[in-house]
Amino acid sequence: MSKQTSVVVPGDTGFSRTQITTIKDTVAVGATDSELQLFLFHCERTGLDPLSRQIHFIKRGGKATIQTGIDGFRAIAERTNVYAGNDDYIFNNDRTMYDMVEHKELPKTATATVYKIVGGQRVAFSATAVWDAYCPNEGQNFMWMKMPYLMLGKCAEALALRKAFP
Repeated sequence: MSKQTSVVVPGDTGFSRTQITTIKDTVAVGATDSELQLFLFHCERTGLDPLSRQIHFIKRGGKATIQTGIDGFRAIAERTNVYAGNDDYIFNNDRTMYDMVEHKELPKTATATVYKIVGGQRVAFSATAVWDAYCPNEGQNFMWMKMPYLMLGKCAEALALRKAFP
């Protein structure tokens, strides 16, 4: 008796067969059919587009994780019609990225502030991300070493966006 696998059916998830194949081959590499179906349902439910990198399927240690990307958090905020922009990231409490780069310093913290219209007023929501809590395998992650300010800043921005737009 052969084991039957489930098949993700176009229409069940709002994606065409071609899109499902593309997602499985590029975005959700290594996903089982059940994991892929769960990922696609989550994409449809949240209205986030995996092909434009708003949401990610990640497998770590054999376990599937669905992760919203910074563009996904920004899209969610924008859809509310009360998102009112953001400030540049601040590093190590009061420094700009340009000052940090000039002095060849890695960030220890990044703070992001996003704004939301609440009761007709533009209200700030800030959050701080700490390098040691977010940088995976320090020194071994290419993107974190190549763009440390952007990577830590995006973590802080995601925290602030989740505060303002839960």
